[in-house]
Amino acid sequence: MLKRVLLLLCFISYGTGQTVYAEQRALLYPAMDKLSTELQSVVTEAQKIDRPSVPYEQLTQQTRYYTRIAPRKYVLDANNQLLNSAILSTKPIAFVTTPDGIYGKSLLDIYLDIGYEAEDIIHWQRDVPMVAIVFRFPDEITQSEVLNGELPAEWRKTVIIPTWDNLFTVFQRFATDATVDANKKSEGDFSPNGFFFRSDANKSFVLGYPEIGKERLKTASYQEIKATGGADWAYRELLEQKLSIFEHFRGTGRTQNEIVDPQGIHHESGLFEFIAPNFALKDLAEIAVIDLGLLSMQGTYIPVK
Repeated sequence: MLKRVLLLLCFISYGTGQTVYAEQRALLYPAMDKLSTELQSVVTEAQKIDRPSVPYEQLTQQTRYYTRIAPRKYVLDANNQLLNSAILSTKPIAFVTTPDGIYGKSLLDIYLDIGYEAEDIIHWQRDVPMVAIVFRFPDEITQSEVLNGELPAEWRKTVIIPTWDNLFTVFQRFATDATVDANKKSEGDFSPNGFFFRSDANKSFVLGYPEIGKERLKTASYQEIKATGGADWAYRELLEQKLSIFEHFRGTGRTQNEIVDPQGIHHESGLFEFIAPNFALKDLAEIAVIDLGLLSMQGTYIPVK
């Protein structure tokens, strides 16, 4: 549980591996003068560590620029140049948020706002140098305001608000075009460019999953669905494996910070989140990569006097 974070003393370290108290995060790629005036303004705010964070209710959902965090080693080479292999996501879609959601926040606060649990932070993110990718899609990628699942025909070129209805539509359309590859080790295997299932049975199951089951998924908690098992859990598990729809997905277009809103009932809290097309970073219209440092954890002992 997230309460375990309270048992740890966390340090945010930058670049050299030493603990520092910087007032500005480094822009790693490219040089500031290579950015448009608009992106320079966004990057400048994202670099500031000592500025106040933007309250949830003041975050902006309509945006030309998006943000995603990633391990530095998958984005930049030793000379801080983009890797040719760098991509937004290991899936055909990428979950992204708005740049103002990370303004003035520590790396730990960013993790919590995205929805990471303490176990995941400790196991996967500890001592991992991270970056924020701030970017703009090519002009043909547009942001949709649809909430009811009636997505446009050009949905693959659309940034989508992940309500439950929109998510079900995306999953159904991906499943319709999916290949079947029994050689994959799991349904969650690396597949950045296309959608697959490991069996015809799984593909048919998703395509035939009933509307009444989808309605149950909207209202029942993750724990309830898992405990009950059956078809609902099988479908929910595939959503997790195929689209990274994890335990704290709310289906409202907002993330859940379990410290701020442990029950997930404050629907105006959390960052705005979007389902976006996966892209190679080199193919984005504009991009900036900002150092977020790394999260180190150290146990402390204070003797009782």
